[in-house]
Amino acid sequence: MRALIYKDIVSLKKALTALVGIVLVLSFVFFTRGQVHLLPLFFVLIPIILVGLFFGKDTLSNVDQYIIPSPVRRSTIVLSRYVIVWALAAMGTAIVLIIQLFGKSGAFIIPWYILLPGSFILTSLISAIQMPLMYKFGAEKGRIIFVFLYFVVFSLFSYIGENKELLGNIVEKISQTNTVILGVILALIAIIINGASYALSVHIYSNKEF
Repeated sequence: MRALIYKDIVSLKKALTALVGIVLVLSFVFFTRGQVHLLPLFFVLIPIILVGLFFGKDTLSNVDQYIIPSPVRRSTIVLSRYVIVWALAAMGTAIVLIIQLFGKSGAFIIPWYILLPGSFILTSLISAIQMPLMYKFGAEKGRIIFVFLYFVVFSLFSYIGENKELLGNIVEKISQTNTVILGVILALIAIIINGASYALSVHIYSNKEF
């Protein structure tokens, strides 16, 4: 599986370098404007971009016809791509934790056991929807999916940017609930969403003819 992950990373080395540069620039802009809380939302967008690029690159090189006859299971091939998406979601979650810990309050406004699964759901949800669709329809039709999801994410950016009090309301509602139970529920939702997405992608890819 490591070889498959390495293949994807190397094949998009220039694109990944450009994305890192963009994130660094945006981090500086958000920090200077006091909008650093918006930075984790880019970890919703980045996996969407990369998944589209991964599938597009595979289509151009027709790599599946070389991988499928190998001893590597199709479930492992699918898992290697999900690992990249989950790693990016974990990075986004880590940034949320850092922002909360070193923010103005100097402590966690939202308990970590709610923040971790909640942030992971936020950063992985769109990709969890996108991946099975890409396996089902391929890179060409997937471009339409990409445009739609891209629009959804930027609409989310705009909505949150114009409604900063929304975050305050969410924090207030969380404080009024049993936080431990809520954390467990969010963790289960994160596992179910990503587990179901992976299982569906494996099912689609396993029944696909090349």
